[in-house]
Amino acid sequence: MSGSRLVRSSQDLVRLMQDGYAVRIVNGFLVVNDIPFVDDAAQVQRGSFLCPLDLSGDTTAPPSTHVMCFVGGVPRDKDGQPIDGLVNDGVERWSASPDLTATCGFSQKKPTGNYTDFHEKVTYYAAMVSGPAQAVDPDATPYTFKPVETDEDDGVFVFVDTYSSRAGITELNALLALDKVVIIGLGGTGSYLLDLLAKTPAVTLHLYDGDSLRSHNSFRAPGAASIDDLRAQMKKVEYYEHMYSAMRRGIKPHPINVTAENVSEILDANFVFLAMDTGPDKETIIKALTAHGVPFIDTGVGLSRDCNGVNGQIRITTSTPARTEHIERDGLISYFAGDDAEYDTNLQVAELNALTANLAVLRYKKLLGFYADNEDERHTVYALDSNDLHNRYGAFEANAEEDSREEPLPPEWDDAL
Repeated sequence: MSGSRLVRSSQDLVRLMQDGYAVRIVNGFLVVNDIPFVDDAAQVQRGSFLCPLDLSGDTTAPPSTHVMCFVGGVPRDKDGQPIDGLVNDGVERWSASPDLTATCGFSQKKPTGNYTDFHEKVTYYAAMVSGPAQAVDPDATPYTFKPVETDEDDGVFVFVDTYSSRAGITELNALLALDKVVIIGLGGTGSYLLDLLAKTPAVTLHLYDGDSLRSHNSFRAPGAASIDDLRAQMKKVEYYEHMYSAMRRGIKPHPINVTAENVSEILDANFVFLAMDTGPDKETIIKALTAHGVPFIDTGVGLSRDCNGVNGQIRITTSTPARTEHIERDGLISYFAGDDAEYDTNLQVAELNALTANLAVLRYKKLLGFYADNEDERHTVYALDSNDLHNRYGAFEANAEEDSREEPLPPEWDDAL
């Protein structure tokens, strides 16, 4: 088991990380870096705790020894004098590696008995060592919140996801660990979809877009592309793969558009997001996904400028294997300009692209059980001028023609369909 996986599976080590301690595992030893201490000259320095780990399967067990070693110096009190009873020259000075060899050892037992776990052991010694340092420098804290790097076989994230554990949603987050998620189109909405999905534990994120990154793309996308990025004329998918690989693994760039010739590549996906222009390829993709029972969300942004400013609507439409009839029957998705060109204008604004992506990912996470979902709607339109959010095809709607529970729709709704 890799060190980072052990950290994530052991609640006492998770609590240390959440507190802000710089935790890592080296050759079977628990190492806690950046512990402030006072040296012989009454100056604040930083060292590391070092102690062997006790394990029970793939998690930590209660510490079998009360001894703790220290790397980097000999901690003193605020005046540079020995701390009474802390350092014990008789204990073994452990070594985890050539650069992690103990300078001294401590032998402090709890007044009430053995340490119950490594969180208690580390925090007990930290109070004794860091207390004098904080008396010299109030900003000398062991809470550095440094990331814990993961191994290649240790999940999709390059460093341990402390957010989920801190928020208490680790089990819910695991629901999002689909094997293959596809994003078709990495323009404004598609790039924000990636930004959100990159923070989920999906094993692979497959990106399809044949276009290159251009200056106008950077003004409606997350992050900040540099002028060198733009001059490189990278394909969008390659740029975003490079950008998000700093945080996670499993991003698969495909610098091509999805057409009838290669649509088979996405039919094994667990979920597909469409953020692409209208056209025959879009019709081909949606019909193929529907026929093969692949769940998907299609997005649309339809904006224009009128006398009062930019106006229009955004849309997300959801299809799952058990509920596809609304896709073809009611013409919710336009495939060709002129058929329903409400969503075909080139006017795009970053915040509305981001809102579209957020609504789509909210719907996706509801489908997977991450969020509570009472309505189970399959079609949502947001009207910009009125700030209204309209839902259709909810769980209580028997069909599109008969639903006594549904509120009367506003006159502009038919135009949005």
